[in-house]
Order: sequence, then structure tokens, then C-alpha cells
Amino acid sequence: MVAQNTNIKLFTAYKVWGALLVITIAYGFIVAFLQHGSDGLMHILDGLWVILTSPALLATDYVALAGVGPAFVNAGLTAFLSLGALKFARLEGSGPQMAALALALGFGLMGKNPLNTFPILFGAYLYSLFVKQPYKNNVTMAIYSLCLAPVVSQPAFIPEITAIIGVNGGIILGALMGLFFGFIINAMSVFTRKSHEGLNLYNVGWGAGLIAIALALLYSTMGVEQFGPVSNTMWNIGPGSGYYNRELYIYIIMLTVFFLVVGFASGGSLRNIKQILYLKASETTYLNNFYAKYDRGVVYLAKGFLGILALLVTLGLGGIHLNGLIVGAIISMVGWGGFGKTVANAAVIIGGVFLGGIVRYFINPYFFAADIDFLVYITSGATAHAIWTAAFWGTCLSPAVRFFGWRWGLLIGMVHFGFVTSIAYFHWGQNLYNNGLAAGFVCMIMIPIIRAIDKRNKYGMEKVYPDPDRKLP
Repeated sequence: MVAQNTNIKLFTAYKVWGALLVITIAYGFIVAFLQHGSDGLMHILDGLWVILTSPALLATDYVALAGVGPAFVNAGLTAFLSLGALKFARLEGSGPQMAALALALGFGLMGKNPLNTFPILFGAYLYSLFVKQPYKNNVTMAIYSLCLAPVVSQPAFIPEITAIIGVNGGIILGALMGLFFGFIINAMSVFTRKSHEGLNLYNVGWGAGLIAIALALLYSTMGVEQFGPVSNTMWNIGPGSGYYNRELYIYIIMLTVFFLVVGFASGGSLRNIKQILYLKASETTYLNNFYAKYDRGVVYLAKGFLGILALLVTLGLGGIHLNGLIVGAIISMVGWGGFGKTVANAAVIIGGVFLGGIVRYFINPYFFAADIDFLVYITSGATAHAIWTAAFWGTCLSPAVRFFGWRWGLLIGMVHFGFVTSIAYFHWGQNLYNNGLAAGFVCMIMIPIIRAIDKRNKYGMEKVYPDPDRKLP
């Protein structure tokens, strides 16, 4: 049995992530110079400008938009901004903070950039001043809420708005909206957490999705023509839609090897393989911080094994046609290996989503060309990207597998695939954590259904809160 970790110095964890971010930025520069020679730096700068001035709606693939080099440099810089906020707040972080950095890095390949995330972080700081709390009480939630980054970028691209206040006015409006949503997101997330009983790790994506839906309805009421999400055909074309498969796979391998090396160097051992595959922080659904229970070497190895799982899935099917969205999803899944996601539970959700994709293929023949090959269907093209982004990001439902078991977990994964492929149109692509929103709805539907047929009361509320006097964490 692994001894409880009582000696983690979290600045070490921040250094580990800082090193990963440096590696990510360096990799972006290396790829740029290998592809463009002496023009590599200009390629990075031009690509960053394209990224910073884009609407950033859901499914905007920065790899396809600007190229591999600029996309990875942007991802590293965006995550560094979040890391700087954590350090500024003097927060001795743990699993939640490392998971937040993973989201900042992963979504830095699709939708997040330093310009559209800073107002949200600053809005949370203003909230801390308003309620007279330390910034460290709210900074982690603020980093999670960066999923609303498109809300900041989009107003400058809405004709109905720019016709009245101009493009500069749209930029200012977007920044003010970011400040406002950063200000309120902490209260929103506390409220929404109750609805899924801790079974959705992307709780902020659930709350932010409701905010984005409300904003879309407000836009519609004001006469704004619906925009976003970015069409599947748009993020499946361009220089990043297959020409960079080698570079993207190399990064996933680097990410996996990085955490395996850090894990072994931190004292992890394959003798603890059971703990690595089946980490469990608590019997309740809410407590998922593996850093608080296990030695950090075990936690880092668990992250590395999640990377191995991603490689086995993508390469095992003959090589998935990668893009920035899928790689971002894998980064996010690996990063959450210290906060609720385990190899065993993630594999169940991935399997459930894959089954959902298979069912869609066979029961909806009118949607596809009659001669489409099944292997093509699951490895390349817009539908394959939808399946695998939903599979890897859908692992936010890992606690549901631990609580309800693998059989229900497979069904939950299938249901999740049905929701996540359609729900983005309700928020017009303004919530990057589309899987978090979909998972919230899945939990609200599946939890009561499972309990309705649970004759033995295996999944009752008392299982979530063994102590009736326990307060909501």
C-alpha cells in the first residue's frame, strides 16, 4: 500500500509544470524553425497575431489556423499566465491547481490565448477585493473559468455590435464581459456543483455553459444573428489537418515520457501499479485530489500512464488523424491524472464514447455517404474528431464510473457522446468546456434514472455523503 503523502512541497509541482511549459514553447520554436528555416521566428510572430485576433469560438483549431509552432507557443504562454496567477496568489496548490494548468495548456491549442484570458483572471482578483478574501481563494476557479475566453474575443466580430460601437468598442466590451464573468464564476460554480453530486469533474464547464447559453439567448433577443460554433469542416482543413500528424504525435510521446520520467525520479515504482491504475482519494464523489493521499511519484506515473492510454487508443486504430483539438483533449486528460481521472475509469468512458460512435455509424446511414469506410469514419474527418475529443474530454465523468461501476460507465459514455456532439449550438460556441456542459446534463439525467431502478440502494445520497452532518465541500 502506498503511504499517504505528507511531504509534498507544491513549489516542486509548480516547477514540474513550469518545465513542461518551457518544453512546450521550445517545441513550438523548434518545429517552426525546422519547417520555415530562418523565417521561423517571423512564422511564430505572424501565427501568434492570427491567434490573438481570432474569434476563438469552440472548435477553433489553432494548429489549423496558424500552424504547429505558433499553436504550441501560444499554449505555453497561456498556461504560463495561469501559473503566474497561482504564484501571484501565493497558493500552495495541489491536484486542482495542476488540473487547472492542464486545461490552460490543452485549450491553448484551441480557443485560449493570453489576451482573452487575462480579463477573466483579473475579474476574479476584483472579486477577491470585493469580498475581502485572499486571491488564492478564487484564483483556481478563475483559471477553470477561462473556458469563457471566446466571450472576450467574440464581440469585436459581431456586426450588430461593431456597427454601433466599432471594433475597438467591441474589444472593450469583450474585456468588460470577461471581468464580469471572472467576478461571478466562483459563486456560480459552488451552486452548480450540487446538481451533479461531484460526478462531473468539469463543474465550471457546466456552470460556464449555462452562462454562455444565457448570453446566446440575450444576443438573440437583441437581434444578433447566430454565430458559432466553428463548423466541423472549418477545423478539419488547413495546414494542421493531417500534414502535422508526425509533429503532434511526437508531442504526445514527449508529454507521456515527461511524466513517466518525473514519476520515477520522484520515487514512483511499477510495484505500485494497482494504485497507479486505480487511484482513489476518497469514498465520496467530491474528493478527488490524489496529491493529498498518494506519493507524488505515484501521481506523476498515473499521468504518464494516461498518456500511454491515449497513445494506445490513437495508434491502436491504425493512427488517428490528429489535430489541435484532439491533442488538447489528451493534454487535459493527462493533466487531470492527479485530480479525479484514473487510467481504469478513463478507459471506460473512452470505450463508452467509442461505442456511441459505432452506434451512430450503424443506425444513421442517411447521415453518411453509402460507401464510407468504417475505419475512415473513426480515424479521420470531422466525425472522427468529434468522437475522440468527446472521448478524451469526456473523461471528466470518471468519478461516475468509480461510483456507479464500469457497466453504467459505458452507458454514461454513450449518452455523453450523444449530448456533446449537439449541445454546442445552444451556447453558440462561447463555452470551450463543451464536454463539461454536456456532462452536467448527462449527470442530471442519468443519476435519477439509475437511482430509480436501484432496488438495493447501492447509489443513494448517503453513499455520496456518508456523514449526514458533512458540509458540501
